[in-house]
Amino acid sequence: MAAEEIAVPPDARLLIDFVNTVEWQTDTETWSSPQALAEWVETRTRVPPMTLTERDLAFARRTREGLREVLLTHAGHEPLPGAIARLNGLLAQVPVHLRFSGDGRMQIASAEDSFLALVLAAVDAVRADGSWERIKACSRDSCRWAYWDGSRNRSGRWCSMTGCGNYVKMRRRNSPQAAASDALAWKDRAPRMLDVAARAGVSIKTVSNVVTGAVPVSPATRERVEAAIEELDYRPNLAARELRRGRRQPGR
Repeated sequence: MAAEEIAVPPDARLLIDFVNTVEWQTDTETWSSPQALAEWVETRTRVPPMTLTERDLAFARRTREGLREVLLTHAGHEPLPGAIARLNGLLAQVPVHLRFSGDGRMQIASAEDSFLALVLAAVDAVRADGSWERIKACSRDSCRWAYWDGSRNRSGRWCSMTGCGNYVKMRRRNSPQAAASDALAWKDRAPRMLDVAARAGVSIKTVSNVVTGAVPVSPATRERVEAAIEELDYRPNLAARELRRGRRQPGR
């Protein structure tokens, strides 16, 4: 793994780190606030310090999840319905322009005050050097971690063979039916809370709070989550949730 890490080009590393600012398996969000996003931008790009808003944060998260959907296609997955069209709509709002290098090659240049434009410039750079398809998202549905596929034939499907790869293989061996469910395309299975979180650009916990009403969320966030629930036709199993909650309570 260390050799693969060293071989990752800087632009590819930026894209991988951009997508991996959330860890879905532990529901850990690096961009927990506009300030946290601004700090990440300052440390990872050449964009000068900036003041970002909740709207900027939501836009960055949605762009991140759109890119994750693209990386999933590199690993053989189908993207979430409408995800690519939604990403294209977001990217249309990012200020970029074309320029030519001294040797006549065309490049995407970014506005100095737009870190998302720098991300797009990084996409163009890895596309130009032929390594774009090596950047993938893990095929384990509950993981989706972005990684660099350093295999010779670019056939890697998991972020870690010893982790997710072995998990999927053991699951196939011990429970073929469950493994088949994991492998279903989006159109062939019911959407999950993780899908709603990815579509809305929020954490899984936030989706849970909206569904259960356990913790108040801002009106704007609630509206975004409810829109994602409606778009994906997500049907939470509230009865099962209440049953699990009751089992955890003493005396019940």
